[in-house]
Amino acid sequence: MRPMSGRVLLLLLTCAFTACDSGDNAAPDPLDTLAPTNTLPAARTTAAPLATTSDTAAPLTSPAGALALSADGPWKLVDSAPGITTPGLVYELMPGLWAYLPTVEDIPNGITWVLNKDDLPVIEAYLMARLTYFKAITSKPMDLTNPDWAKYYTDGGAAYRSNLESRSAQGQVADLDAGVVLRPQVIGEDRSEDTAVVFDCVLDGGVFRLADGTLAPGSAPGVLPDGVAMRFSLVQSSWIVEQTGRQPDACI
Repeated sequence: MRPMSGRVLLLLLTCAFTACDSGDNAAPDPLDTLAPTNTLPAARTTAAPLATTSDTAAPLTSPAGALALSADGPWKLVDSAPGITTPGLVYELMPGLWAYLPTVEDIPNGITWVLNKDDLPVIEAYLMARLTYFKAITSKPMDLTNPDWAKYYTDGGAAYRSNLESRSAQGQVADLDAGVVLRPQVIGEDRSEDTAVVFDCVLDGGVFRLADGTLAPGSAPGVLPDGVAMRFSLVQSSWIVEQTGRQPDACI
C-alpha cells in the first residue's frame, strides 16, 4: 500500500445508485479515513449483459479447510464474475449482484487485502447490508420496510429513506442491468476489536428506470467503478453499519 498523508474525507452522497453520480445514499455525517491502493479505470464503459451460473448446475464448494463465507448464508459460490481476473472467491448474492473476495495478494493489480479469519464476520455483515439495499431498490415498488434494515443498519435505513422514497414516488425501480460486482476490503485505519471500516470499489452497471421502462434522469448504461465505504460497530456480538457514504479513493 502506498503511503498517504492526512485523512481522506468520505463525501456525502445525494444519490442512491449508479443512476445518479454512480453512488449510494449516505449517512448525514462525513467519514474520515485513509484510502487503500487500488488501480482501476475511471470511465464508464459499455458492457455486455452479465451471465449468471445456471441454477441447475452443481453448486461449487470451497476446498476442505479453506476460508469461505458461511455455508448457510444467502449467497452461492460461483466460478466467475464479470471483470474479475485475479484469484479469489466469487459469490452470487442475487441475480445480477456478485461479491468478489481476493485470496491472493496481487500488488501490481491493486490487491493489498485478502480474505482472512478476523475480517470474515465484518465482510459477511457488509454483504448482508448491501443485499438488503439491493433487494429493496429492485423490488416493485421499492421495499423500505424490510426488518433487515434495522438488523444491519443502526439507523434502520433512515439515511437512505428520503432519497429512495422520492424515487419510489416517481415510480422508479432499480435495474441491475449490466450487473454489479462488490469488491469489499477491510482497511487497517480505525480497525479494532469492535470497529471496522470497509472500502469497496464497486463495478457498478446498474440503473434506475421509470415505470415505463425508460432510464430515469441521471441514469446511463454501462459499468463504472464506484467507491463507497461503511463504518461498522460490533453491537451485542453482531457487526452493524454505523455510517455509510461515498469514497472515491476506494478506486484509486
